[in-house]
Amino acid sequence: MEKSKKADTMFIGSMNDDLLQNILQRLPAKPFAFASCVNRSWNSVCNHILSRPKMVSAFSRNPHQLKAVEEALDKALSEPIRPDFVIANITCGNMQDTLSLITGRVGSRLPVIVTIVDGVLGKEACNDKAAEVNRFDHMHTSPSFFAVLLTIGYLPGIKVDVVPVIQAKESEAMIGDKFVMDIRNFVSEVSDHAAAPSCLMLFGEDTHATEPIIRKLDYAMPAETIIVGDQRGEFLHKRANELRNVELHKDESRVLACLIFARDRHRPVEAGRVQFHTAISRGVSSVDLRYKVANAIACLPRCPATLMTAKRIGEAEVLNGEQILDDIEENLLGNPLWEADPYIGVIKRRKYSVGLEQKPKIIASLVLHQVTGADEQYLTVKGAGIKTGDHFQVYIPDVKVAEASLSDVSSQLRNIMSKPNKHEVVGGFVFADSGRGDSFFGHPNADSSPFLENFPELRFGGVFCDGEIGRGLLVEEEETSSQRCLHVISSVYLIVSYACS
Repeated sequence: MEKSKKADTMFIGSMNDDLLQNILQRLPAKPFAFASCVNRSWNSVCNHILSRPKMVSAFSRNPHQLKAVEEALDKALSEPIRPDFVIANITCGNMQDTLSLITGRVGSRLPVIVTIVDGVLGKEACNDKAAEVNRFDHMHTSPSFFAVLLTIGYLPGIKVDVVPVIQAKESEAMIGDKFVMDIRNFVSEVSDHAAAPSCLMLFGEDTHATEPIIRKLDYAMPAETIIVGDQRGEFLHKRANELRNVELHKDESRVLACLIFARDRHRPVEAGRVQFHTAISRGVSSVDLRYKVANAIACLPRCPATLMTAKRIGEAEVLNGEQILDDIEENLLGNPLWEADPYIGVIKRRKYSVGLEQKPKIIASLVLHQVTGADEQYLTVKGAGIKTGDHFQVYIPDVKVAEASLSDVSSQLRNIMSKPNKHEVVGGFVFADSGRGDSFFGHPNADSSPFLENFPELRFGGVFCDGEIGRGLLVEEEETSSQRCLHVISSVYLIVSYACS
């Protein structure tokens, strides 16, 4: 027995680095972590294997929640990786159970976000084939379906953590300023003094405070910071320095969780550079109907909404809800797109400032609100923040616009690979509107097509959500310089690339 152990040890010690690397790079994450602790030589080979970043996703539709989470974890951890963060998206079920299972597998010192979403897309853990699961496609066949998507990232040279927004009744007025300052403080701790965060992934709850905070963040962050996310959902979070998620106190509520990516000031000079990119596929077209809000009444219970009347631009007559809908229907008569619910795109000109800034800046932004009802008094639209005097235009979902836009996104992804320094795409994530998917396009995996066409081996992921977040200028409104970071019937793409030094 002793001779056999000695022979094994001599054989392991005699392996050259190429053979050792060929063996170690086939190991799952946990055995790989053990292997890196054998000796200095093995640790050096393991570090070489992990010299490039990774961001891998896998989803399972196993009806048993914990088994589904285990399957997705097994797949995501089936290759060498040292996790820097974990995102778990589930369609229903217990978020705390999911969080506990994840921390039990990857450790309690990682930032983790768990959210409830309308659906997931990506590659299935059981067969590596692209698929999607959308609540709206299953409403009549299986309304209680379950699916989970796990995304695990290893990004050397990037510091990652969660910055939450927890709202207390007495702090509502300053909550946006505090959120911005918390982000800036984290960046100043880990990056150069004047640095900005590279990327912010936002996961929000459907509260009346969510939209104004996102808008303030959009104002406060420099143009080079990528901002993507899901505006309305449910979430739990755990920061890197917390052993478990923090329990809320009485009168506190969750508003946003921000997964922040900032460059590490201690990144080795010879290391490559991780970069973040974004692209947006829009799915609405504008109708040549423009109005001015005559009266707006905010309703702010659990689901924010606005009651309104309006006037056609240049006219004095005030139209009630039914008259506005009749006006829209008359202009869309014979248009097959009229079957879908219309949206109003409101140009909101608001003053923004952070902290003690003395001169607030006026920013014009376009926000789309879904029309949910009308009567002889008011037009009812989803969401808050509309004021008397705001201008709006009518928009309708348009599959042809979406298909053309997907082609543009695919071209943008090809351009990333053609940049100097040989950019390699190492991860991708999609925030797709739950109104898209199979029922919208007439076939599955349309929102996955930019990744599948350009990077067929990439283990990307994504979610179907209600209120996708993504920075960008709206082409139709460029003459008014209207900024748009909250979208509908759109898909927002986050692409992570790596360029060697």
